[in-house]
Amino acid sequence: MAHNKIKHVAFIMDGNNRWSKKNNKTKYNGYKKGSNNLIYLTNYIFENTNSNYISAFALSKNNLNRSKNLISTLKKVLLDFLDNKVNNKLRNNFRVKFIGDRSFLNKEINKKIEDIENLNVKSSKFLLIYINYSGKDDIIQAAEKYHIYLKNKKKVKKFEDFLLTKNIPNPDILIRTGGYKRLSDFLLFQTTFTEFFFTKKLWPDLTKNDLLKIFKKYYSIERKFGL
Repeated sequence: MAHNKIKHVAFIMDGNNRWSKKNNKTKYNGYKKGSNNLIYLTNYIFENTNSNYISAFALSKNNLNRSKNLISTLKKVLLDFLDNKVNNKLRNNFRVKFIGDRSFLNKEINKKIEDIENLNVKSSKFLLIYINYSGKDDIIQAAEKYHIYLKNKKKVKKFEDFLLTKNIPNPDILIRTGGYKRLSDFLLFQTTFTEFFFTKKLWPDLTKNDLLKIFKKYYSIERKFGL
């Protein structure tokens, strides 16, 4: 249905490591290709839909329990991504915002994250990258802040105002690659009425044609929001 406008697309980008093994590439090359694919698909979505938000689950809190070698690889890919975007002044016409606990990153990376977040500040389009993020933790910290707020009762606020995604609309679509059919602790509160799409394709292999097929299915859905 045409009225099903896509305002927010979310991705669980699963399968980068498996892609590297399947294609006999290093882990770095696998995640690097995944990073490049995120930018490619982001540009495509912003140019061809009404979406102003794209959420990408890059690193969950649970992922930090993986091997030190893999975490080191992910940090290098992140640093390369930041250097490329900052040095090129983020030629893409959208803003980048990171959501999650960045305390595990060093000062150099955090400074470059701040630099990239300060580019294209006039744009209304956002690529939201979630690193060291937990949907459960987000709800817990919001509940604690909301509890303290209610004691003061200064003015009316919603619970959602205390989430890390404050002022960000909930996703219309969530796409998970890699074959698994679960949220894996991503946006648990925010996906109440989100339409889920799962594909066996590994994240680096996801194409704009895959998106077109998913969007076509989405447009055919009658979204009732519980009514």
